[in-house]
Amino acid sequence: MKKLFISMLDSKFFVACLMAMTLCFIASVASAQLVQKGNAFIEQRDSSNRGGGYTKTEYTYTDSKGVTDTVYLSKNGSAFVFKVSKKTGKSYRKYLPEVTKKLGTKKEKK
Repeated sequence: MKKLFISMLDSKFFVACLMAMTLCFIASVASAQLVQKGNAFIEQRDSSNRGGGYTKTEYTYTDSKGVTDTVYLSKNGSAFVFKVSKKTGKSYRKYLPEVTKKLGTKKEKK
């Protein structure tokens, strides 16, 4: 048993996997923020770490089908809403160039 453990540590693949798992664990812990509300602790992920930052606005957008969604602003100032794909069920951003123009929030690229 002792020889098996030592041979595993000598394996470069095993050491690389162990390091990768440790880095993933550290990254997942570092990106979360803990907020206390009364007696409850709620973990909140930082939105800027996943797919770029965004800000929720007080505006809403109603599409041609009558579905109303909250408007968000990307870190570059582009307005968008979150939609869910019927095919995959995954969430994606639907950008709204007309709303961005009306709000005047678009930042120029440097």
